[in-house]
Amino acid sequence: MLKRRVLLRIVVSFLITFLPTVAFLFFIFQRISQHSLIKERDFLYNNLNSLLERELKGLELARTLPKSSEIGYYTAFKIDGKCAGRPYYLLTTDSVYYGKNISIGKKCWFLGVDFMELLEVARELNRAEWIILYNRDYIEKFPQEFLDSFVKDKISKDNYVIAGMSKQNVLDVPLDTRGYAVYGKLWKKNLVVEFPLSDRKGFPMGKVLFVKDVSQIYINFYVLMGVLSAYSFVLSLLSSLFLYVFSENLVDRIVKLQELSNRIKGNDFSGIELLKTDKPKDELDHLRNNLVDTALTIGRLLSELEEKNRELQELAYYDPLTGLPNRRFFFEHASLIFEEVKRYEKPLSLLVIDIDHFKRINDTYGHDVGDLVLKTFADVLRGIVRKSDICARLGGEEFVVLLPNTDLEGARVLAERIRTAVAKNPVKHGSIVIVFTVSIGASQYRKGMQGINELIKEADIALYRAKEGGRNRVEVFIPNETAEAQT
Repeated sequence: MLKRRVLLRIVVSFLITFLPTVAFLFFIFQRISQHSLIKERDFLYNNLNSLLERELKGLELARTLPKSSEIGYYTAFKIDGKCAGRPYYLLTTDSVYYGKNISIGKKCWFLGVDFMELLEVARELNRAEWIILYNRDYIEKFPQEFLDSFVKDKISKDNYVIAGMSKQNVLDVPLDTRGYAVYGKLWKKNLVVEFPLSDRKGFPMGKVLFVKDVSQIYINFYVLMGVLSAYSFVLSLLSSLFLYVFSENLVDRIVKLQELSNRIKGNDFSGIELLKTDKPKDELDHLRNNLVDTALTIGRLLSELEEKNRELQELAYYDPLTGLPNRRFFFEHASLIFEEVKRYEKPLSLLVIDIDHFKRINDTYGHDVGDLVLKTFADVLRGIVRKSDICARLGGEEFVVLLPNTDLEGARVLAERIRTAVAKNPVKHGSIVIVFTVSIGASQYRKGMQGINELIKEADIALYRAKEGGRNRVEVFIPNETAEAQT
């Protein structure tokens, strides 16, 4: 899960890095391309204006009116009215001229140059094609005779009359261009620049459209854009791959730390010391070693705690001297067995055992010898009873044995075996040999009994009879029987 989230964030980081970079490069190159187009436009304008200004200077030298209407390179037309004003374009049926009114003698003449010839010069200088367009509304104001002669053999398109062009394919350009525009597909682009034409009164009569191939600008743009985008992509990809490799290693180490913490949480400390890093390289290695040390410490403390708990449990349920279950253990387990016997009517017997003259042994030989007697008896008892039986020290020299699935006769036989075995196992203390005996009372569960205490009480009665009968005896409790001893 963590690896997937890290990978997703690396991909997002790659996209956040790469896409804005491409967008920024595209914006920058768009601005550069736009600047290049504006330079091309200005170059076309400036070249044509320079040609026009040069022609105006040439007109100033031609002041003498010739006998014909042509003065070499220039063409003259007689003009009525005022002989003044700025340069303008004069439209005739065969062409358009650029010039100005000049007073020669007492008459006014328009002296100008064929504008189409200037356009051819500009074409060579700028390597740009051209097309002359006249507004249809402007042309229709001329006399019908002039109009018929002017539009003859000319092409009309949209709201324009096409008076001339350098090549036929320039007809494909958008004629309604204002200022300048770029048209074409992909990198095949053309720059269209508008050059307005106005008459003597300043009315717009039409325009010239220059068409220049600017494909190289866009090819350069796309190539450079592609190269830098590819470079940005490769750089971003390599950075992301490096980050992924680094992150994957980091995530693997974090996952191992998580596994280590899960083992600690699950109290699994087996082989955990092998996870320790011999030569820590960074903070994660130090953290891992600290976790391993912490886990080893916790494992050791848990082992000690379990050992202490076992000791406490033994202290709570076992007699520390003899190692036999104590009074608490006996009553907890005996009560459960007793309830099962009541429900299923199974046989159940109980022995209460007392070491004869135990106080005298303590008083005569000391408590150390008395303790040794108790331990010896406990060993004898453990060697005779079954695993299913519960033998316990109730206190002092008094012991009890609970015998599930055993009737009274079976209890008496086992009691005799215990008594006989005890008599055959004297206690040796230094040079002293102490032979001790036990008295045993036996009882059996009967229907109607309510608790284990009733069974113990009847066994105590039988034990009392055994002691009264001279000790080192076995007595069984038989209800409604005389007080005669039963051996």
